[in-house]
Amino acid sequence: MKLDNGLKIAVVYGSVFLGAGFASGRELIQYFVGFGRIGMWGLIVSGVLFALVGWAVLSICRREEISSYGGLMRHLLGDRLGPIMEGLVAGFLFCLFTAMLAGAGATAYQAFYLPFSAGALLVGLIVFAILCFGLDGIVKVNLFLAPLMLLGGIFIGIYSFLAYTAPVFASFGGRFGLAWLLSAVVYGSYNLVTGVPVLAATSKLAETKRDTLIGGLLGGGVITILGLAMSLPLFLYYADIISLEIPFLHIASGYGNLFSILYLTVLISALLTTAACNAFAVLQWLEGRGYKNKVKAAAVLCILGVLAAHIGFSNIVIFVYPIFGFLGLFKIIVILLNGWKKK
Repeated sequence: MKLDNGLKIAVVYGSVFLGAGFASGRELIQYFVGFGRIGMWGLIVSGVLFALVGWAVLSICRREEISSYGGLMRHLLGDRLGPIMEGLVAGFLFCLFTAMLAGAGATAYQAFYLPFSAGALLVGLIVFAILCFGLDGIVKVNLFLAPLMLLGGIFIGIYSFLAYTAPVFASFGGRFGLAWLLSAVVYGSYNLVTGVPVLAATSKLAETKRDTLIGGLLGGGVITILGLAMSLPLFLYYADIISLEIPFLHIASGYGNLFSILYLTVLISALLTTAACNAFAVLQWLEGRGYKNKVKAAAVLCILGVLAAHIGFSNIVIFVYPIFGFLGLFKIIVILLNGWKKK
């Protein structure tokens, strides 16, 4: 049976966020868990942003017959500012691609006691192979791995939460003010910096208004549910995992080998799909700059990514993500205003 185009978009859209935003647990701690119970509301705020911006981008691209991120930025920001924003975002997409390779290296070291470089190089090689097949390769890989990631992630989060007997927020005294809201918006915006280019590249699949609704709203909604489920055990084990590169790996190891294997499968799949989506978006940008040899460009991109991954996963999450999060706020406002105005 042929899969609905809206569902295809939703799967690819959701997969972009899983590696960059959820799977390791590092990002959830940084932007939500550290705020205590109110951090859960922050996750919902981010989820609403994912859904609304996803729908708006697909609607704009379908209405204006846009099929590339460059075309979208020029439509929204004009011929001068559009290319500048496009270039800045391409830089961040490369940073996210690098972060996923760094996450793979950290996983190889923490889980298998292998050299950091081995994990980063292996995922880099697989991403290169996927990129050689273009958009079709990206869609097929995500359709294959996304159900495993989503269902496995939800199961891991809920099971590890229910298996723990302490009160979930026992170690939190609470943090007041609106810092949690700002953190949620920044989190949503930096994820959307990479989500929007991927959506623009897949918008050619949105043939009807129904496709735009399903692609944006369902993709954002499912990711929100996954984020809430995976945050619960992080609250419980907060004191033990706060300094770890891959916090969820420590949690999973406490429930036996089978549980650890399941989590590692989810984590590696998430890192792989997110790395591939980000790298694909960078290649789309390079193609718009005149680089037509995709295989050569993909090879250079993967080599540079493996080398840059040695900066370290946590360093990228802590220092690079927030910078582009604030940059993404401007783009989100422009997208939502444009989508709302036309409707």
